[in-house]
This record gives sequence, C-alpha cells and structure tokens, in this order.
Amino acid sequence: MKEPILLTIYKNALSLTSYALPQLAGTISAKRFMTPTRHKRPHWEKNIISNGKESLLACQIKAWHWGEGPKILLMHGWDGRGSQLGHFVEPLVNAGFQVIAIDGPAHGDSPGQRTNLVDFAHKMLASQNELGNFHAVIAHSFGGAATLLATNEGLQADKLVLIASPYDLQAIFDRFTAFMRLSPQAKQHFQSYIETEAQLTVEEIQTIISHVGAPVLLIHDKKDHEIPYSDALKLKENLQDVDFLSTEGLGHRYILKSEQVINRILDFLMTTH
Repeated sequence: MKEPILLTIYKNALSLTSYALPQLAGTISAKRFMTPTRHKRPHWEKNIISNGKESLLACQIKAWHWGEGPKILLMHGWDGRGSQLGHFVEPLVNAGFQVIAIDGPAHGDSPGQRTNLVDFAHKMLASQNELGNFHAVIAHSFGGAATLLATNEGLQADKLVLIASPYDLQAIFDRFTAFMRLSPQAKQHFQSYIETEAQLTVEEIQTIISHVGAPVLLIHDKKDHEIPYSDALKLKENLQDVDFLSTEGLGHRYILKSEQVINRILDFLMTTH
C-alpha cells in the first residue's frame, strides 16, 4: 500500500531536521509517539456500550459495566477503546462475571492528549482503587504490557489474559524511529524524552514486565503484523505460570472476535489454578 503523500513529506522534513537539530526532531517525534489517534466507535461497539452502565471514575477514566459477579477488566491497546473487546461481554456475563471495560488515558471517551505505558498502568491501579479487585484482566496489545506493569506495581488480579501483547519494548521504539528515519542522535533524544515522561527507562520496564506471579493465558496469532509472534514466545519463556494459545489467520484485531479465542478464555477463567 502506497504511503500518503503528506506523511512522506512530513517524514522527509523530520528526517532532515533530525540531522541538523536532533534534539528538536527527537522531541517532536516523542510527542507524536505518545499521542494516540482517537477512532470513532463502530455501530456494533455503540450497541454494546449502550447496554452497559456508564461511569466516569474519579481518576478521569471512562468505564462501562455489565452483569454481576467476580470482576473482569477489559483493557484495550494503543489507539483503541474498551469496547473493542466488546465481543467478550455477553459470554462473560452469561458465565456469571461482572465485566468492566475502560477507555485508557487519552483514548476513547477518556480525557487527555498524550499518554505512555506507565501512565496507562497507573490509571489501571487508580481504577481498581475505586472498583475493587479484579478476578481477571483481559488485555489486548499495548494494554497487555500496561497490565504486566500495573500488576507489578500492585494491581490485584487472580488471572491475566494477554492477547497480542508486546514484550520487546525497545524493538517498538526502534521500529518507530526507523519508520521516521531519524538520525542516531535524534533517536537518543526521542527515547530519553519518553523515559523522562514515564520516569522509568525502557530497560527498567522490560525487567518489571518479565516477572509476574499470576497465572497467564497468552494468545497470539502467527500472522500478527503489528506485534511479532516472537514477542509471545519471549513472554512464554519469561513468565512463570503460562498457558498458550497460538492462532493463525486472525491477525492483530480480528483475534478479538474469534469464537475459538473467546471459548479458550472462558475455559481459562473458569478453571481453578
């Protein structure tokens, strides 16, 4: 697919700037990296949240609630919305769970313009302080890494389900800076700016998310073109108590609608570890 002409012009200008003014280019790129795109909810998502109880939590996070019982938190990924995991709601409610979907900071209907992994994790912790402990967290993509970080900082969940979750955070940075064609110096400023905002280095976060005690169900598609399948294999190697479902042909997003995936999650949540 051909790259839009305006994006090409923007990248070329920023790339040239990165050699002449690396700190400026690094800062501009970092701010862009931390600014998610808000996408409109499709009709099927609107229908699902219209049947839930809507609330704005004290931490300024928008939430929707369905059903009664042990709480299951649905955590979306970057550029996403809690309702993207909406196909899980009815099966989980029918199984006797209370389902809570939230829009992360600067995503969906929650306020904000920029955010980062640490901010996501802290908002998850603040949400739990108001909502109570979770039986499980079901997280997609970037939300999976935020969940691992939040769990190590005190998030209480008996089980974790991580779908298409990243592991190699440095590789995400490297792919972005390569896409923007930044100079080596600008790359350093880019990463330094984000680490200062997050108040943790990538290396520190990587160490933290590699150690989680709760049982984890990893789900990843071999044809995922956004988060490499190799990240799931690395997570599988590093986490202590892991079940693993490998799929093929579902990609990065359709995996959230798969009946096979939903049934496997239900089995995992209903099984006593």
